[in-house]
Order: sequence, then C-alpha cells, then structure tokens
Amino acid sequence: MLGALIAFVLYLIFLKANLQQNLPAGVGKQLLDLWVMGGTLTVTAITTTQSALSQMVTDREQGQLADLLMTGTPFWQLQAGYLVSAFVIGWLMQVGMFVLMSGYFMLADGLSLTGINLGQLILLSALSSLVWTSFNLLILSFVHRVDTLGKLGTIIGTAAGFFAGVYMPIGSVPTSAQWLMKLTPAPYNAALFRQNLMTPAIQRKFSGHLITYPKTFDTMMGSKIQWHHSLSASTTILVLFGFTVLFSLLTLILARRSQRTAIVRV
Repeated sequence: MLGALIAFVLYLIFLKANLQQNLPAGVGKQLLDLWVMGGTLTVTAITTTQSALSQMVTDREQGQLADLLMTGTPFWQLQAGYLVSAFVIGWLMQVGMFVLMSGYFMLADGLSLTGINLGQLILLSALSSLVWTSFNLLILSFVHRVDTLGKLGTIIGTAAGFFAGVYMPIGSVPTSAQWLMKLTPAPYNAALFRQNLMTPAIQRKFSGHLITYPKTFDTMMGSKIQWHHSLSASTTILVLFGFTVLFSLLTLILARRSQRTAIVRV
C-alpha cells in the first residue's frame, strides 16, 4: 500500500494547491479530490498485486515451487493459485483504499459521494485487479531472486503514480510523454475510475459560463483518454481487456521457461 499512500500524501501536501490554481474559479477542491482518488486506486491495484505475487518469486528461489511440482500438481494450476490470490488481495486493497480516502475527504473537505455508483466502482476495482495481476505475473516471470523484488517494487511503485496521472495530469505533460503513458493500461484504468467518481460532480459543477468546459477538463485531467477522439467508457474497458489478454498470452508463452527454472531449484 505504500506506493498508493505516497501518491495520496504528495497530493495533499504539494499538488492540490497547484492544481486548484490552474482550474477555473468555482470548480472546487472536491472535484480534485475525486480525481486523485481515481488515480490512487489505480496505483493501489498496481502495487498490491505485485506485492501479492512476490510470494511466487520467494517460493521459486527457495525451492518450494519445485517441491509442489514434485507432487504432480500441474504448473498452470500453481500459477493460477498465485494469480487468484493476487487478484483477491488487489481487489480488497482497492476497496480499503477507497474507504480510507473517501472518509478523509468527507471529514476534511466535506466531500459528497452522492450519485456515485458504488456497485460499478467495485466491479471496476475487480477489472483493475485482473489487469494488473496479469501484468505483474508477466513481469515477475523474469524475476528469480528475492533481493530483486525490492528494487523492482521501488521502480514500479514510483512509475505507477506518473503513468496513472496522479503526480501531474496527463494533459500537462509533453505529447511524447502522453504517448508513452497511453502504451500502458494505467491511464485507461485511472480514466474509468475518474469517470465513475467524477461524472455526477462534473454535471453539478459545470453550468452557466462553464457549460462548455467539461470536455476540456476531461481531456486535460485524464478523465477520458484522447486518441483521435475521446474514448468512451465501453471502449476503455475493451482496451483494458485487450491488455489483459496480451499479458496473459505472453505469460503462457513464458510458462515453460518458468517451469524449467523452478525445476532446476530442486
């Protein structure tokens, strides 16, 4: 949870005031609170699923995975066990992080969650956990030593806040950096959370002289990802499923190599 908590605290201490200054008067800090919640939930999914899957690396290095293979248990079943446990942990940690952040903002800023579809948010958390579990399973297939995990965790935890657009909105970074971010699932994942959390507040806030501002706001803040046009929620979900299928296929291709590595530990 440390990566997500760091992103959350950085927002409270440094980023919140700067972001408010760059938005039109009347937008309000509550909308920014919902925006950072969407990004932080994405960071939570990335880091907690990686942490859960680190047990796989530990078992591989210490020979416990090889011992399990000696029992005749198929390698894919063992991989599925790590996958399911990481998925559940990532899902629960996102729900816990949402409760923590929403509770803080309700007390500190008077944040209202009126209009937010909490059932949909829980389902999005499940999708988020699935995407990042498949991603981390692929990445950790290349890791064979426990001491590498700490270094990798630091890199991914730090990068997660950038790619999810928590440290700075996607619209405020150079075009080349935006393209780099869009090559990962992070901005699409954060955009889905932000659409779910922010849409009711946007409809209430942007009226009168700000009636034409929501589209600009969505693009700048990463609530919707812009390609040739703004991606709809359904298209964004399909993109995330596409990433999941890609990561899963690559993991299956590497499965035989991972199995041989585990057997060598016997």
